[in-house]
Amino acid sequence: MTPFPTSPSSISPCPAPTRRRVLGLAAAAIATATPAAALPSIVLPRMRSEFSTFAELPVVRPDAVPKDEGVLFYVQQSINANVIVYALHRTPAGTLDPTRPVDVFWRRFATKGHRRELSFFERMFAFGVACDAEGPGRWAVRLVSLPGREGRLEPGPDGAPRLLMEVDHRPMRPVYVYADVADDGFIPTLRHVDLFAVADGAKGYVRERVVFG
Repeated sequence: MTPFPTSPSSISPCPAPTRRRVLGLAAAAIATATPAAALPSIVLPRMRSEFSTFAELPVVRPDAVPKDEGVLFYVQQSINANVIVYALHRTPAGTLDPTRPVDVFWRRFATKGHRRELSFFERMFAFGVACDAEGPGRWAVRLVSLPGREGRLEPGPDGAPRLLMEVDHRPMRPVYVYADVADDGFIPTLRHVDLFAVADGAKGYVRERVVFG
């Protein structure tokens, strides 16, 4: 689907995205494309958040869209087609696993599209998730890659589990994240990170773009 803006971008100047939050985004983006050794060398420039709305979901990389069951959202990047998938984790009986309701793994579209589990480093410092039960079928969700933005996994209006996060000052369902990385030096440069989200019952999609520099 091609993007069709329905309203002009609104720009939220610094310090809308916290440095801690953007560092998580940067770590996730860089870790997706480069060896772990590059992470300590990240130096963040100035950054700002820009918000845009679209009538249809912009699909940046149609070659890297996971089809796994229960996908909550996924992380794409510009260097290759490999993606990180956040999906519901169910027991053999089909119910959400109360101790680990969210599963995170690679979908390696750059090769044959096979699944690969996260390494210890990736889980701890880039893509891991922690879920704390808040009641029957409800969890607080904390993502390593979005440290300043806690989500809620809860039943939606139709009873199906949904993940909600704050985007543009309102609860929305994340669809996917796209990291635009310039791989033209010893250490890749993070140009911007896009978070695409949708609000239940609302028309269109919102893109939050965190711009560096």
